[in-house]
Amino acid sequence: MNPVRLFTDTNCDLPKDVRHEHQIGLINFSIYLNDKEISLDPDWRAIKPSELYDTLRNGGRVYILSTTDFEIEKKFRRHLLRGEDVLYVGACGKQSRTLAKAERIAEKLRIEFPEQRVEIIDSLNASVGQGFVVMKAAECLQAGMELDEVIEQTKAMRNNVIEFCTVETLTYLSKANRVDARAAMFGNLFNIKPIIISDAEGNQTSIMKVKGRQAALDKIAELFLENVIDPENQEVYITHGDDIDAAEYVKKKLLDSGVKFKKINVQVVGAIIGVSTGPGMVAIFGMGKEVTYKEK
Repeated sequence: MNPVRLFTDTNCDLPKDVRHEHQIGLINFSIYLNDKEISLDPDWRAIKPSELYDTLRNGGRVYILSTTDFEIEKKFRRHLLRGEDVLYVGACGKQSRTLAKAERIAEKLRIEFPEQRVEIIDSLNASVGQGFVVMKAAECLQAGMELDEVIEQTKAMRNNVIEFCTVETLTYLSKANRVDARAAMFGNLFNIKPIIISDAEGNQTSIMKVKGRQAALDKIAELFLENVIDPENQEVYITHGDDIDAAEYVKKKLLDSGVKFKKINVQVVGAIIGVSTGPGMVAIFGMGKEVTYKEK
């Protein structure tokens, strides 16, 4: 059995210490910010959150760039040449083109390295939700499981990752082609806030709409509490788009509920999600009841 090198991508939002502890390699994404290309990492070394979000607030030009085929192949090949197998757990294929690129490169490398394996898993999630799936794969590998069992167990838990998210404005979802421009205009006009989940197939989809910012924050906390399982034995994450006050408000809602959590982490969401959702986005991630909802 070959040793296995685990990869994910910048979108995972896993903290640096966690990635290093589990030896998780990264495929890097980039953004164009005011015509300057910036290679991203989950640790915000290349750009400060305030720079990104202030640029968005001021109407600056920000675009997401997927990684190149060359970048993926270079990183996979390096470990194959060392006699290792490669396992990549990527951002949901419904949201990112990188997964399809990785699949295409994996097919090529399997021919070139017939004694080794290059396996691709669609996490069906993004941001910390993707990170949870990556961590499951890492834990299985560290437990000494064979690669087939690692893949089976990792895929089996993907729909138990729960996410409840809302945004302050629909403008950025519209720019990312996630919301119709006309619907976004009227939603903003009437202060309508979507409640967004990652559905059973990995689509980021709105399951309901509420009126007003506070009502939306209350609703994501309520839905999370209804769906979380075994909270006292897990760390949950609240991510935000440069709005720490809103994130802390949601954290207080969870704590005041009387439900015991092992730990509630609060962090700025990564730049990839931040560009698509904009300033003021707040999301809660954890493990819970199986997600069965599918986008209509």
